[in-house]
Amino acid sequence: MKKLLLLLLILPFMISCNGQKKMDLLKLNLNEPIKNVININDSLLIGVETVEYPFCLLIEAEKSEKYTFEGIDLKDQKVIFQIHSEKLKTDSISRFGGAHIDLKPIKNENELMNTLRDFNAENKIYGLRIVIENPSLKSEILKKIELKYGKGTKNPNTDNGLYWNVKKENKYIFFAPDYDRLIILNNTNLSKTCYWDIFNGSIDFGGCDNEKYIKELTQNSTKPEDVKNKPIIKIDKNWNVNNLITGKSTEEEFLKSQTSKDFERVEEINGSSGDINQIMYENEYHDFYFYFTTNLKNPENKKTNIIKGFSLDDLKKVEISFENGLKPGMKFEDALKLFDKKIIKKTIKNEGELSFANYIIIENGPYEVSLVFNEKLLFSGMFVK
Repeated sequence: MKKLLLLLLILPFMISCNGQKKMDLLKLNLNEPIKNVININDSLLIGVETVEYPFCLLIEAEKSEKYTFEGIDLKDQKVIFQIHSEKLKTDSISRFGGAHIDLKPIKNENELMNTLRDFNAENKIYGLRIVIENPSLKSEILKKIELKYGKGTKNPNTDNGLYWNVKKENKYIFFAPDYDRLIILNNTNLSKTCYWDIFNGSIDFGGCDNEKYIKELTQNSTKPEDVKNKPIIKIDKNWNVNNLITGKSTEEEFLKSQTSKDFERVEEINGSSGDINQIMYENEYHDFYFYFTTNLKNPENKKTNIIKGFSLDDLKKVEISFENGLKPGMKFEDALKLFDKKIIKKTIKNEGELSFANYIIIENGPYEVSLVFNEKLLFSGMFVK
């Protein structure tokens, strides 16, 4: 009786020590409800991170004790779940190739559901990503995959990457050790011929029409010519925009101008010192950006932060006119005729890998003006720095 009583007393403690029930990620169908695969008490983030994947919503679990992989404990690894989001099927957050990060903590189920609603996202997962930095752990995980699915296909885009097209389970598996990633996806609603992400590059499963595939990924993108409330921009003969003088006009003057409407202030921080390296104002919807030098002693003094440049990445998204006769869509050869050869520093046209990015680079005192021409050699963008 005493032994039974003692066992009853220590049983809750034993359950507590054993912790939560483990989940084997390789056994998931990858169509499970989100609440079934996460522990709301873990350190969780939800949102967009374009290095991981731009066209879906992500939930990141950091050092959760919930997950294993065929018996391998993943408590020290970051696990990321992918969720379909119609709202994110657009290139607006990824077209510049940078790492757009917009993640926030999840503290309870209500916050999770509100975020899913905001992103027009499903309430189930379709994929997962495991961040694996330890070389021995990569080797162990690869052995488990090969034991279950056999040898993978060599990824031609990376040195050591492999992939599996597991048709009977409707799964793609991408092992990308060069980039510390294992990615597993339910491909039921994905392309059966194409795949792309930053860590694996473009993979052709057979018969891939890449142009059609990218259009499907970004099917909700707005055509540049269809954007609304286009800013009105006038560029003078000295390449100043709307009477804001590069190298002279202050942040305060910019904010008082009509041009600053719909711009958001962004600070670039030096990771080692914590200093503000640069202040930028961005209007992402219209691809319009201003860059400012900063007073390191008092970076919040808007009277001493000076415009050092600006960029217009897509002239179809603005209403723009030039005093010197330039026009959006002008041919490369016609644009060249507008300038004295003495001020043209150089031109780059169909030069090797730069065939997609053609420039006329013009000297303008201490600044350079770069006129950008698209693949058809038509004037499409510009920046001053």
